[in-house]
Amino acid sequence: MITVDVYRAEDGSIRGFRAKGHAGYAEHGADIVCAAVSAITQTAALGLLEHLKTPVKLKQAPGLLECWLSSSERASGGAQAVLETMLLGLAEVQRQHPERIRLRRVSVRGGAPKAGALASDRA
Repeated sequence: MITVDVYRAEDGSIRGFRAKGHAGYAEHGADIVCAAVSAITQTAALGLLEHLKTPVKLKQAPGLLECWLSSSERASGGAQAVLETMLLGLAEVQRQHPERIRLRRVSVRGGAPKAGALASDRA
């Protein structure tokens, strides 16, 4: 299963995300769920870096992508639009393949992340 943690600040802005794991939908190279999650998250990271010129911290490894905005950039309207759009795409993949991807909201308050379901983010 792929788990995508989306980190939100107290003001509701997305601070960063971490996508980890493998969907197990098909063998390596043919897994459409992994491909969809990879394409959506990598496009968001590239949009932040290349289109918006937003400074981010990235960490990539097999089955892992982390992307963090600097504290000065986290409330940027453009960056938030890119990240919220990423979230919409991931939510649609989760709707179609709920057994393969899990989205989690992680609130950062007082330095201690608190996890919860992303469904509460959507009206």
